Amino acid sequence: MRFLPEGYVGIATRTENAAGFIALILFLIVFAGSTLAQESTELPDRLRLGVVVAADENARDRVEPFRLALEDIADLPVDLFLMDTMGDAVEAIAEGRIDYARLSPSAYAAAYRLCSCIEPLVTAGPDDFPARFYAILVGKRGDAKISLADLKGVRLAVGGRNSSTGYRVPLANLAADGVDVKSHFSTLVVVQDPVDGIRALLDGRVQAALAWSTLAGEAKNGYTAGTLNDYYVSGGRGFKDLEIVWRSPPIPYSAHSLGKGLPDVLKRRLRAGLMDMRREDPGAYLAIEPDLPGGFEPVVHADYRPVVRTYEDAFAGVLEPSGR
Repeated sequence: MRFLPEGYVGIATRTENAAGFIALILFLIVFAGSTLAQESTELPDRLRLGVVVAADENARDRVEPFRLALEDIADLPVDLFLMDTMGDAVEAIAEGRIDYARLSPSAYAAAYRLCSCIEPLVTAGPDDFPARFYAILVGKRGDAKISLADLKGVRLAVGGRNSSTGYRVPLANLAADGVDVKSHFSTLVVVQDPVDGIRALLDGRVQAALAWSTLAGEAKNGYTAGTLNDYYVSGGRGFKDLEIVWRSPPIPYSAHSLGKGLPDVLKRRLRAGLMDMRREDPGAYLAIEPDLPGGFEPVVHADYRPVVRTYEDAFAGVLEPSGR
C-alpha cells in the first residue's frame, strides 16, 4: 500500500475541486449562451408602437422621448404609428398591425373582447397612492348606515349609457353582485355629469347617485380625486351628508398593452424597464403619461375584470337602455 504525504493529498483535492469548479463555470457559460441565443431568435425584428393622438399636431415630437426609451428597454427598433382615436388603436392591436398600445381600461376591455390576443403590462397612476379608482354609488347619510337594500325602489342618478363609471361599470358589477339596477331602483334618472348627480341627490331629485373616486387620501376632503373631490372643491353644500353605499372592484387608470404572442423574454424586459422609467427617465415617462405622473405599476388581465364585464354577454341585458 502506498501512502501519500498529507500535504500532497490536500493539493490534489484542491486541484480536483478547482477543475470541477472550472468545468461547472464553462457549462453555465455555454448554457447561458445557448439560452440567450434561443431567446434572441424568438424576438421580433422591431416593435410597433401605437399612440392615440386625437387632435395633437405635435404628437410625434411629444412622444419621441418615450419611443427612444422603449428602444433602449426592448433593445429593438421601435416604429411609431399615430392613431386618431382609441377605437383605431383597439382595432390595430386586435388585428396585429401594432404590438404595443397605451389603452384606456375600456379600450383594453374592448380589444380583449375582439380577440383575447392582448395582455396588459403596466398601468399609470396620478400620484403615489395605488394606481386604481372605483365606480361608487352614493346615498344621503341618515341616522344609521345605508345599505343597498335600504335604497330599493328609490330613484338613481346615472350617466349616459356610454359612461364608464357613471353607467356601464356600476351596472355590470352590481349585477355581478346580484343587484339588477333596473329592477332594484324605481327610476334611472340621466344627469349631465356625476357632480350634477350629487346635486340631484342632495336636493331630493334622486335618492342615490353613481359617481367615481380614488378612495385614497382624506375622506373629509372627498379623497384625492373623483366626483366627491370635485364637489368638495366646488364648495357645494351638504358634502358631509354624503355616504358611499357601494364600490366596484378597483380599476387601473390605463393599460399599456402588448400582443399576447410576443415572446415572454420581451414582455419581462419591457415591464421591468417601464417600472423604472419615472425614476430613470422622467421625460420619457411624461411623454406618454402626462396626466398620470405617479409612475407605473404592474398589472395583469384580472385587474381589468370590472371593465371587461361590461363587454360580456352575461351582462349585456342590464346595460341596454330600459326607457325609464
